[in-house]
Amino acid sequence: MARVKIESARVIRIMEGYGFKAEEVIQLRNGSEAKRYYTVWTKTKVQENDFVSVDGDLSVKVEEYTGKDNVPKVSAGVHINDAIVHAAIDAPF
Repeated sequence: MARVKIESARVIRIMEGYGFKAEEVIQLRNGSEAKRYYTVWTKTKVQENDFVSVDGDLSVKVEEYTGKDNVPKVSAGVHINDAIVHAAIDAPF
């Protein structure tokens, strides 16, 4: 299984007892910004809007859901399993 390390991801939602959803903002080559979302499976306690660094096993799953426009959609869900979570050192303020 592949390992992944995420630096300065913001916690956007807590899944009590399971982990959290995190958002990473990256700089694209054309200068614009893009957001990446991860589901982090861990027992480490965090709070919404905390900035964290995450290291763990990477997995990607096909996820089906119904969008706000009531249309079925499919996306790739990125998950980090057995995650080790630390407070981010270079958190943007």
